[in-house]
Amino acid sequence: MQSVFMAGENIFLRAVEPEDAAILAACNNDPQVRVSFFTHTPTSIAAQQKRIETFYQPGADYIPFVICPKDTGEGIGITALHRVDLVSRAAVFSVCISDPAHWGKGYGGEATRLMLKYAFDVLNLHRVQLHVWAENKAGIRAYAKAGFRHEGTLREAMVHDGKYCDFHVMGILEGEWRALQQSG
Repeated sequence: MQSVFMAGENIFLRAVEPEDAAILAACNNDPQVRVSFFTHTPTSIAAQQKRIETFYQPGADYIPFVICPKDTGEGIGITALHRVDLVSRAAVFSVCISDPAHWGKGYGGEATRLMLKYAFDVLNLHRVQLHVWAENKAGIRAYAKAGFRHEGTLREAMVHDGKYCDFHVMGILEGEWRALQQSG
């Protein structure tokens, strides 16, 4: 197994390495993958390699991990905490399985649960939030299952295929997450 940072039942999370640039690029370039992220600008593997060099610097507010199934160890996606604020003890969460062949296997949900454990137990955060496209029903279900609550809707927040789309704001507080851990 590669340098495992956190492990769950079926996956592990590890730091992003320069050779993972293609995984990051797929999240931005693959039409099936990027549809729910509303990215509009393609990226190159070379650009992503340069970006990776900036990760994990002191004071960085972006903490990404590669998602790897335990059985293969291959990188299949990226999960991250964005805008990590250690004073307010808050962050924004994202997860992207970059290969549609791995969708529907529970990897995104497990990565979400591992990241919440990292956020609350390691970083000592109080709040984690996310934005999810209102049409991403599978994502909304997975986030709710992990304990995120619907907090509001950003009406007509982005344009996709010439149509304005709503995004939901979902969040989970440390106490809510700890209660879920005790009950589950």
